[in-house]
Amino acid sequence: MKFLIFSCILFIMVAYWIPKNLSKPEIYAISNFSILLGFVTDITFDLKYNWYGYFTSGVQFAGFLPILILFPTSGVIFMNFYPSNQSLKNKLLYIFFWTIFCLIFEFLSILSGYFYHNEWRYWYSAITYPFLFLLHLLHLTFFRTLNK
Repeated sequence: MKFLIFSCILFIMVAYWIPKNLSKPEIYAISNFSILLGFVTDITFDLKYNWYGYFTSGVQFAGFLPILILFPTSGVIFMNFYPSNQSLKNKLLYIFFWTIFCLIFEFLSILSGYFYHNEWRYWYSAITYPFLFLLHLLHLTFFRTLNK
């Protein structure tokens, strides 16, 4: 639980203090999309299939902290620094390094005891994270198109 609370505080501070390359409406949209995506994936893979979860099987209040705090703040940080005006190589490297960061964070979350795997494997995460990042990119592109 200490690692989760420390992570929540750290992510909030980083998301708040970074120089913003995003507008307030974009930050709002990214945050809400991250929360929605978190609930959809976790309800499916945790509650329906029991592949992974937070703390123990079932729903716990503390299990909402990653979805409501870590997911939106990390989504904002990811999107804020995404190298949209750079080469495809740089974009892919950026997604690759974020995937590595997320895998390390997932490992530390398991070690700390607030997250667990049942049927889920790390290589599933290695495949899933880039897809989730691409969904964030598509969502922001769609949001910007709507707001032109």
